[in-house]
Amino acid sequence: MSAEGSSSSDAAVRIEAYLDDRPEAVQVLTAPPFRFQLDTASLEEGEHTLRLVRIDAAGRRRERRIPFTVEHQPGLVVRGLEPGATVTGRVDVDVVTPRPAAPPPTVSTAKGPPAWLYVLSTVLILGGIWVFFMLVPMYSAIVSKPASSATASSGASASAPPVDQQLLKTGEQLYGSDCAACHKPSGEGNPPTFPALAGNSFLSDPTAVVKRVYDGAGAMPSHHSYTATQLAAVATYIRNTWGNSYGGVSVDVASKAVPAASKGSGASSTSGTGSSSGSSSGSSASGSSTPASSSSSSSSSSSTSSSTSQAGASSATTASSDAMQAGKKLYTSECQGCHQPNGAGMPPTFPALAGNDFLSNASAVMQRIFDGKGAMPSHHSFTAKELADVATYIRNSFGNDYGPVSVDQAKQAVPKAAQ
Repeated sequence: MSAEGSSSSDAAVRIEAYLDDRPEAVQVLTAPPFRFQLDTASLEEGEHTLRLVRIDAAGRRRERRIPFTVEHQPGLVVRGLEPGATVTGRVDVDVVTPRPAAPPPTVSTAKGPPAWLYVLSTVLILGGIWVFFMLVPMYSAIVSKPASSATASSGASASAPPVDQQLLKTGEQLYGSDCAACHKPSGEGNPPTFPALAGNSFLSDPTAVVKRVYDGAGAMPSHHSYTATQLAAVATYIRNTWGNSYGGVSVDVASKAVPAASKGSGASSTSGTGSSSGSSSGSSASGSSTPASSSSSSSSSSSTSSSTSQAGASSATTASSDAMQAGKKLYTSECQGCHQPNGAGMPPTFPALAGNDFLSNASAVMQRIFDGKGAMPSHHSFTAKELADVATYIRNSFGNDYGPVSVDQAKQAVPKAAQ
């Protein structure tokens, strides 16, 4: 791969190469030409994927996956029996195994000096070293002090940054709300889709950790609603839990790693995640479009029972543009990392939403969004208005036509949702 782009911010400054779903990069290239050698000798036979991540000067990431097949042994050629053939009686089958490649011819080399000359040289060199140490005993005293100081300096450089206990506590709450469903409370993950965090050397780089939490990657959704304080908190927690001891992450480090993150102090509890998300997409809607929400709820409350039992035929009321727009913002921020922008999902871990008849039951949809299930995290910070908006969006996008969802329906389906 080579650096491209029309401006300095578009130029590639780093290429990371990963194999399959392994969290550790097999190669990290920081200067062109971006070229490396992939050794497949240690890989198992079968299908594999090379994943290349391109990072430009502005911190933007682009990813490309290249599937390939590893075969260590020569294949088999079968003659006399074709796949899918209909046969009867005896059939002569020839199995041909291609011969392995012949070893390269040996190249004769000129003879070197005789062996006794090597022995004599070795004796003279070792003898000279012995004489030196015997005649200069103070040598050990000369080098002892620099050695001890070097050890002390290396120990100091290896010390981890201090851990802010308040950030650690906040990070634990954020992890439990937004990360534990996929990476497990124990940090063991759900490999290969969600790698283990316990003992993961990727966490040694605080900048890379903060960027991964913010932008997501693969099946991991982005967290663009996080403030710099929240990013620092969750990074501090996962870097210092389950036996990890990589040190704290300050708010300044998080702000420099992700300049796009808001500089607000964030929330000190789990509800902060939802408040930041809601403020960006749902709070303004809840304040300005409350009359529209109540009017749509009154028009659709009478048909709640029928709309949740019939697939999409009962969508007599068209979803309002305000609800669709607010729902799209929430979906982009919280859902599309797993279910994809086109609703195709990532089966079997994250099912497709396009053409999914589960969406015909509005109450079940909102309960699933709120509580999560399996690899899908919960969204307990969502308000009833946000639940109604995102449910309306996914029920009427990607070719779906299951009708709108009102705030009253959300309140009845999820009484625990914030009003």
